[in-house]
Order: sequence, then C-alpha cells, then structure tokens
Amino acid sequence: MLELLFLLLPIAAAYGWYMGHRSAKKDQEDMTNKLSRDYVTGVNFLLSNQPEKAVDLFLDILQKQETENEIDSTSQFEAELTLGNLYRSRGEVDRALRIHQALDRSPDYTFEQKLLAKQQLAKDFMAVGFYDRAEMLYILLVDEPEFAENALQQLAVLYQKTKEWEKAINVAEELAKISPQENNIELAQYYCELAQSLSLEEKTQQERQKGLLVSALKVAPNCVRASILLGQLLIQEKRYQQAVMTLENVLEQNADYVGEVLDLLKACYHKLNQLESFELFLIKASRVTKNSAVELALSDLIEEIDGKTAAQAKLYQQLNQHLTTFLFHRFIQYQINDAEEGRGKESLVLLHKMVGERIKQNFDYRCTNCGYQTHKLTWCCPSCRHWETIKPIED
Repeated sequence: MLELLFLLLPIAAAYGWYMGHRSAKKDQEDMTNKLSRDYVTGVNFLLSNQPEKAVDLFLDILQKQETENEIDSTSQFEAELTLGNLYRSRGEVDRALRIHQALDRSPDYTFEQKLLAKQQLAKDFMAVGFYDRAEMLYILLVDEPEFAENALQQLAVLYQKTKEWEKAINVAEELAKISPQENNIELAQYYCELAQSLSLEEKTQQERQKGLLVSALKVAPNCVRASILLGQLLIQEKRYQQAVMTLENVLEQNADYVGEVLDLLKACYHKLNQLESFELFLIKASRVTKNSAVELALSDLIEEIDGKTAAQAKLYQQLNQHLTTFLFHRFIQYQINDAEEGRGKESLVLLHKMVGERIKQNFDYRCTNCGYQTHKLTWCCPSCRHWETIKPIED
C-alpha cells in the first residue's frame, strides 16, 4: 500500500494542474467536483486496504485526464509513467510495457525523462521474468549518477534471482563504494552462495572457497553462515582445533544459531579427545542463551561422562529454569526408563508419543521479519527475501 501511495504523487500533480485549469470554467464545475470526490475515494480505498479498487479508480482518473488532453507536457509524462506503474501493480504488465516503451521512444520528452521511462521498463521486464532485458537497461542506468545506486540494487536482486553469484558480488561491491556498510549482510551471503556453488574436487577450488568465506567475514563479521561453512572445510582438512575456534565463534556472532554447530563441535572434540572442553563450552553457551539444543547436548554429554542419573538430575534443573517441549520430551523418556512395568509406564509412553508428535508437527524455524515458518534452515527467506532473518524456534 505504501508503494501505491507514492505512485499517487504524480497523479496528484497532474490532477492539481488539471483542477486549477478547469476551476475557471463554470461549465466544468460538476466534472471538477466529481474528480475531486473520485480522488478522495481512491485514497480511502488505499487506507482501508482495498488497493485493487483504488488502482481501478486512479486508472479511470488518469484516462479521463488523457482524454481531455488539457494537461502540460511534464504532467502528461508523469501521468503516463504512473499509469504504466499502476497497470504493472495490477498485473497488466503488457499494457505497462507498451506505455513505458512509448515514453522511451517519444521525441517529445527529455533525456532525463527517458531515463525514468527506462527505469520503469526495467521493472516491467523484471515483473514478467525477462531478466536479460531488465539487466541491459539497469546496466545503462548504472552510468547515470542519479540512477546508479538504484540500478545496482536492482541488479543485485536480479542476479540473486538468477543465482549468478559472481555478478551479484560485483554489483554489491560497487554498491558498497557508493553506500558503505559496517555489516554488509547481502554481500557476505553472496560470497557464501558462491563458495557453496564451487566444486571441491580440486585443491584450488577449496582454497578459493576458503578465500570467499574469509571475505564474507570481513564485510560482515557476524555472518554465522560463513563461520559454519569455514568450520566444515577445516574439518574436511582434519584441522580440528582451528575448526573448533571458528565454530565456537558462532556463540559470539549470534547465539540464536549456536544449536546449528553443536554436532560439528562435538565431532571435533571427540577427535581431539577433549570432551571436557566441549562441556565447558556448553555450560558457557547455556549461560549466554536459553537454547534447548544446548541443554539437550549438555544432558547427553553428562550422561556419556557421568552416567544417566547425573544427566537426569541436570535435566530436571534445566526444566525448572527453562521449560520447553524438547526438554519435557527428554524428561519423560528418563521417567519411562526408570518406571516399573504397568499402567503408569504405559501412560508415560503414551504421553511421550503425544509430545513427540507435537514436536514433529511444529516448525523448526521462523522468519523474524515476516513470520514465514519452515522445517529447514535457509539463509534467505523465500517469502520476504530478507537475509539472515530465519532463526530457530524455541518452544
């Protein structure tokens, strides 16, 4: 709705000129009043969350202005440009394309106006998936100072859609020169995407992959994904101590994701024969964040080192401090193991099954930006297209 409100600005300008021109003619007062009512009605449609009705009404207003043909050249251009945008927002991209192409080809408009037409043409092509044509237009606009930043942003979106990660990195690096960021999440994720797309059969490719992940951490020091991928590479090379340092850094980068590295860390500590150090890390993590994965891992490790009774006591303590479905499910399992045969144990088994089914039905991850839920961790939300907003759900 906000985008449509911005679209109304050119309509308002053209409409204001039209109203001023018409107000002097008494025989047109009824038309003027009707258009005024229509315009207010259209705004009310937008404010009441009825954008389709608003678009229809504003299209009608613009078409009436064009039929009368009594607005100046600048307002006419803005009205035509907006008319195309409204058609695109309604899904009639073919009509939007015809309007914007006509504006671009017309000899009546200035070079700057034609740049605006090209910008909207590129959006039209993006809307229908003609990415090669959109790319050509945005590349042209990159050379124009007033359009460069927006064109680079749109090219980054385009290359993200087509998964051309080297091109995405190039435009994101150019964009960073225009608008520097301390934590450039998008560029870091492009580095990670390219790193994951490389074949690891050749040693040179492995080194390039590590270089890309290091670059990701330089532009976004809190990029958890880069640390996880780098840790996995170091494990493949059997450099377990370096892998531990890299993976444990996730706790400092973003504690919400610490559960994603616990299995990798435990495997490293097993190889290093340092399970006590893993226990210390889990204790530290449990103090930093309330995370069921950490608490369950700590319970498993205590059982492995000190036995089931110690693990059960620790889990009971954790439940009193942080009650979650995952911890309760494990606690029931301990009770089943200790229970004598009979109806009591059968009830516990049934309860354990019911809680387990509830866990299976629940989603594991949720986007903190739009609320999209999924069972699998993805670094770019499929719904809102934001990076690093999908996080584990604590239940």
